[in-house]
Amino acid sequence: MKLFKWSILIAVVVALLYPREQPFGEFEVNDVSKAHYFVDSVSTGRHDSHAHVDVSITGEIDSSATISYASLPENYGGYTYELKKRAVNIFTQYDFYGGDKIWIKFEPKGSKKGKLKIKTQIH
Repeated sequence: MKLFKWSILIAVVVALLYPREQPFGEFEVNDVSKAHYFVDSVSTGRHDSHAHVDVSITGEIDSSATISYASLPENYGGYTYELKKRAVNIFTQYDFYGGDKIWIKFEPKGSKKGKLKIKTQIH
């Protein structure tokens, strides 16, 4: 019985201390000739206050486009990436204190072919 109680105690301590993998939002732009809008509300951590957002944009496009991020839908343009014709590999971080969602806007500027993957993670 004593061994059982210790086993339970150890299991509880390990479960509380074991780091959980932070969820991330993942979005695909399969038609780069059209505008796309996404809202990441799944990558929020377990805490009420946040400090930053990790952003990953990968893929390839045949012409230019822009991707904008904002903590509120009316704030598009706060963080904007101008994409050019080529393979795209952007990994960045920015300060984030504005809530539990990220609004993402993709706008083509002549792109017709390609594919992009956007990953976000609120910490």
